[in-house]
Amino acid sequence: MSNHDRRFDPKNHAVLSNAEREARWQPARLLGTLGIQPAQTALDLGCGPGFWTLPLAEIVGAQGIVWALDVSQEMLDALVQRHPPAQVRPLLSELPHIHLPDSSVDWIWGAFVVHEVEPLAGLVNEMRRVLRPGGRIGLLDWRPDAVHEDGPPRHHRLEAETVRRALRESGFRLLPVAWEHEDAYLILAALD
Repeated sequence: MSNHDRRFDPKNHAVLSNAEREARWQPARLLGTLGIQPAQTALDLGCGPGFWTLPLAEIVGAQGIVWALDVSQEMLDALVQRHPPAQVRPLLSELPHIHLPDSSVDWIWGAFVVHEVEPLAGLVNEMRRVLRPGGRIGLLDWRPDAVHEDGPPRHHRLEAETVRRALRESGFRLLPVAWEHEDAYLILAALD
C-alpha cells in the first residue's frame, strides 16, 4: 500500500476548517497548553488548509515562523486563500522527507498525519534531523479503538505505543501528557 492510499483527499479540505471541528478539537486551546513560545520556529506537518497552522502562528507571533508543510499543493492553496499572517510559510514536501535544514525548528506539530506516512521510522528520523537540540514535538492522531467512526479507516491507524516506540528508538525522550480524548491520543517528546 502506498502513502497515497492513506491520505486525506484534498478535495474535501473544507471539512477540515468547519465550526464543528473547531469546537471538537479546540486547536488554540490545545496548542496553548504545550509550551510553545513566542518567536519560536514551528513546523506544522500535514497542515492542510491551516486548522492548526493559524493558531500556531498566533502563539509564535510576528517574530516567529510557522512552516506549513503539506504534500498537496491544493491544501497549501487553500491555506493561502485564508490569508495567513506573514510568519506562515507554506512548504510543499513529500513526507517522510522534510525539506528544511538540519536543526532549524524548535517545535514540530503533527495532527492526524502520522498514520498517513510510511515508513514511520523515516518520518521520525526526519523530525529528529530538523529539530534543534532541546526541541519538542507533539503528535495528535486517531486511536484505533476510538469511540466514534470519524477519521481514517481503523486499519490505517497506528497504536500510540507504536509511535512512542519509534520516537524512543530515534533518541527522543517522551514527556508526560495529561490530555485525554476518546477518539485520539497525544504524544509529546523532546530532543535533549
